[in-house]
Amino acid sequence: MNNKNQGFDYSCIPPGYYDDIALRKKGIRSFWHHLKFKRIIDSFDSQHGSILDIGCFAGTFLGMIPENIFDEQVGIDILPGQVKYANEKYGTGFRNFFAVKNFSMDGFLNGKQFDRVTLIEVIEHLTENQIAEMINFAYSKLKPGGKLIISTPNYTSLWPLLEVALNKFSDVKYDEQHITRFNYFNVFDKLGRITPEFSEMFQPDFKTTTHLLTPFLAGISYHAAEKISSAVSPAKWKLPLGSLLLLQMHRK
Repeated sequence: MNNKNQGFDYSCIPPGYYDDIALRKKGIRSFWHHLKFKRIIDSFDSQHGSILDIGCFAGTFLGMIPENIFDEQVGIDILPGQVKYANEKYGTGFRNFFAVKNFSMDGFLNGKQFDRVTLIEVIEHLTENQIAEMINFAYSKLKPGGKLIISTPNYTSLWPLLEVALNKFSDVKYDEQHITRFNYFNVFDKLGRITPEFSEMFQPDFKTTTHLLTPFLAGISYHAAEKISSAVSPAKWKLPLGSLLLLQMHRK
């Protein structure tokens, strides 16, 4: 995968652009970006160990995870400007970010495997062939029993309407970026079709959604939206209508 995917040039997004939005902690858009990371952190069922975030962008997600949860954190992305920003803002002795030419590059990791691998709103930007490559790469980077966490827009939700509105009124054009679409009811079947070995590689732990109503509540009270969004753990939330899918599976 390179910076230009199906005509969209991701290098045109300023370094730290979405990080600034997520950390603003004010309004619907900020809450949306903050919550997509917070719900994944809420889903962690164990602490300590190592985590690899594929498609880390500006490093916001790993920057939210303290050392006592994962004491080895690695983020990789194909955008050098975003990775430079991530290292300057979030790099520490236990957290590092690397720019790669494509996500199948493994030399800099020296064959290392991790307890967690995350793909946060990545697969919708890829072709089906690229998704298959990504799933195989994620599998190779997980220890046996390690957890793969994926989030992606849920097209059985309000998301298609929100996408239309954003395409019309925002400077962000998601119809140029989201080229492979999933929904709550087909996501595991579609991943299995795209990656025929999927069921031999992974055992699903849970499938859920997030971003139902709380992002919109954040327009009234950010604090109340935060409190409500954490009331039920991701693994116990079964409603299929949230705007984002959240999947966890473990390597067999």
